Amino acid sequence: MRVCHPINKKSLVSLMLLVMIGCFSNSTHASEKGEKSIGLRGGYATSNHSAVAGLYFQYAFSSRFRLAPDIMYTFRHNGTDAYSLNLNAHVPFGLNNSKIAIFPIAGINYTSWNISGGKEFDENNDAKSRIDRLGLNIGGGVEYFVKPTLKLSLEAKYRALKDYGSGVFTASIGYVF
Repeated sequence: MRVCHPINKKSLVSLMLLVMIGCFSNSTHASEKGEKSIGLRGGYATSNHSAVAGLYFQYAFSSRFRLAPDIMYTFRHNGTDAYSLNLNAHVPFGLNNSKIAIFPIAGINYTSWNISGGKEFDENNDAKSRIDRLGLNIGGGVEYFVKPTLKLSLEAKYRALKDYGSGVFTASIGYVF
């Protein structure tokens, strides 16, 4: 017959603290002050159900804060396409001294939509009108350091824009220096 000993509150709290420290400890691959990366990004935007592609740059001001400007193009579909400029802030957390880090995303966005309308326009015509919007970004991401100079990332964010809000889901590859 097996006897189970009750766990006291002090042991339980100590165990929970150890787990939390282990999960959110700094990784040797998390951002370090002055670290920069540049890369390519591609994915999907829900606004016009189309592909997106772009370039990004990241600069780490500390191990827990980096700015990440990017430029994205949303490909034409259903008579709309767009250019988007983003200035996002990331707060990366290395997971358990691994090559993986997670980060929340918050930032500002400027998007210029090209709108073609009516039956007289087809998918390949130039835009009939342009609509510019300033908005906010909120989301999260995960990155995996393949090597100290190469990382892969996945991001999901919501682009909050008047009349043109959308989800943007991307995968990226970047050079870290």
